Amino acid sequence: MILKRALRHLRTRTILCAALAVPHRIALAQQYPLLDSVKTNLITAEISGDAAFDHIRALSPYHRPQGSDTLYLAAQYVERMARAFGLDSVALIMQPSKRATWNQGTSDLWLVGPTGAPLERIASSIQTRLHLADRSRPADVTAELIDVGAATPAELDSGRVAGKIILARGGPADLARMMVEAVQRRGAAGVIWYPDPYTPSKGFFSFSDQPTMIPWLTIPTQAVDGKLPTFAFVLSLREGIALHNRLAASPAPLRAHAIVRSQLGSSVHPEPWMPMVQAVIRGSEIGAAQDVVLTAHLQEGQQSVNDDASGCASLLEIGRAITRLIAEGYLPRPKRTIRFWWTTENNSEPRYFADHPEILKRLWVDVNQDMVGADQSIDVMRTQNVFRVPASRFHFLSDVAESVIEYMVAGNTANITQYRNGYGLYTRPHLAHNGSQQRYNAQVVWFEGDSDHDSFLNAGVPAIGFGNEPDRFIHSNLDDLWGIDRTQLGRNAASAALIAYTMASADRSGFDVLAGEVVGRGEARLARNLGIALQLIAGSTRPAAYYAALDQLQYATAREQRALRSLGTVDSGTAPRVAALLAALDRRSADDRRLLTSTFAAHHSDAVPPRELTRSEQELASLRPAVAGTPADFYARRDDIAEGDLNGYLAQEILNAIDGTRTGLDLYHHAAAMIREAGTQYYGAATPESILRLLRSAEQSKLYRLDRITP
Repeated sequence: MILKRALRHLRTRTILCAALAVPHRIALAQQYPLLDSVKTNLITAEISGDAAFDHIRALSPYHRPQGSDTLYLAAQYVERMARAFGLDSVALIMQPSKRATWNQGTSDLWLVGPTGAPLERIASSIQTRLHLADRSRPADVTAELIDVGAATPAELDSGRVAGKIILARGGPADLARMMVEAVQRRGAAGVIWYPDPYTPSKGFFSFSDQPTMIPWLTIPTQAVDGKLPTFAFVLSLREGIALHNRLAASPAPLRAHAIVRSQLGSSVHPEPWMPMVQAVIRGSEIGAAQDVVLTAHLQEGQQSVNDDASGCASLLEIGRAITRLIAEGYLPRPKRTIRFWWTTENNSEPRYFADHPEILKRLWVDVNQDMVGADQSIDVMRTQNVFRVPASRFHFLSDVAESVIEYMVAGNTANITQYRNGYGLYTRPHLAHNGSQQRYNAQVVWFEGDSDHDSFLNAGVPAIGFGNEPDRFIHSNLDDLWGIDRTQLGRNAASAALIAYTMASADRSGFDVLAGEVVGRGEARLARNLGIALQLIAGSTRPAAYYAALDQLQYATAREQRALRSLGTVDSGTAPRVAALLAALDRRSADDRRLLTSTFAAHHSDAVPPRELTRSEQELASLRPAVAGTPADFYARRDDIAEGDLNGYLAQEILNAIDGTRTGLDLYHHAAAMIREAGTQYYGAATPESILRLLRSAEQSKLYRLDRITP
């Protein structure tokens, strides 16, 4: 007992020394303004990228497609570790799934001789599970192997593919077409796919640069003309070209033996299912009903270490670190509960909201981590992006995130002025023992989706996301342990932990500091949009430019109003101060509008004419969309809405901006301002006609209704 007390006292002194005994010059370096320096240093010192890496190592061997037994094993690992770290209310939840369960089993593809004896292995699950396309059906087939090039209809017909295994090249999306056209319509036994060497990289897969890359692909499951799909093997570019050359040089037909021992169903659960693991760090105020959620997704292919074993590992490390600091008395328990959700990506949350709609009243914000461990020096260099809350859901969470990222970047970036002031490489280094010493290349960017924060935004909960970009190894065998940098993993975990703890601890005593951050950053956003508005007027003689400029200001002002109102949710006693900030914003907005009018007048002798609307704009103005569906309805039918030619993230934001007060024309103006702010390279283009088509599709889904406004 005496020894235990002595060791605990030693640990206490060690952590407090790390947090407090900082050289004077470093103590004056960049500070994170939203927590005191002791709490900030405690959290960042305790977070370990080396510890998080061990969880990635444990998760990466499992092939983890949705509903698979191996995904269940990964979920059990997370559940077990969360319990071991002392998190509360740990549970592995088995959720019903819309997707049928499939397990890969083992698979082999051989070249065989005339008697069927194996000659050479072409592909096998013992090399990588990604050699077999997901949803492949059980098979034990020996058949002639035939090269059909790009598997065009003419090539398939001339090859007389019935009963044969075809070798075909194409893009990842072509595999589904090959299965339908070759197997289901023409009777081929199965498909061997490899990348088309003539297809240029678009920033996602890069086969010409990575000839050993094997992408994680899936075949369709639906019957066509009464015939079900069979199986598909997936080769790298190098493997595919070698097999192509061998077939071309062979004087006699070659035969292949395909063995697929997959399972349609599960030994764990009789019905289609998906796992979700949850845990909490309880807040000190049980009735706060403002939970901060940290999310990452479990399901992916084998390896998938960055996407998203890294996010899952980061959550475990954040949970361990904060729980330990609280349990040992170093860190105060936060006011609000912090939830940890390890999910089936963008499926667990809407399913959970459908089954427990009351939970949405408790969820305050979400911080999602998806790809947070990449070695940023690999390939074409990567940036750790953090996605802002979009305007329709804007919240001071965005400003907290920006403050944290700026703090972490400043402390882990070198410049000559720091050396002249006596610092080493970095002023506040956060380095893993077994990681790199590279700088922290991170930035906050406009909203992007395609991960679990989408589900929160769609349900009305403000959310941000972390993601590495570009990641040209994603969804392939090359997303493996060699591509993880423990240092960057630790920095991202520390950043997310600071964001979560700041949000969970925010109270009336820190309101003025928090408000200063929000107002200061808001002024910068307003100034940027005022500049865009003035340039619109200066660059055009048309009255339409004035109204576009006015739309830009209204878009920016509405976003800052949301930011300030979100401050009011910190504590009800802050209402008078929030009201004063909103009044100041109104005065600023009025001044900006007067400046627009005077700028327009400087270019035109006449007063601003009434706004002219096109026929499509008039139609939009006559509609007031409103949400009509329940969380269960959205889970069942959200994917039925056709985005048309709109950028998917833009379409999502337009739908999320529907609040029963905005007209269709308001939504178009919202989208146009969003595009002008971020650029067409980011969100593409929008026309009144494209917004109308989106709203009509949303109405057909019965998730939204289009109320007609009577003139």
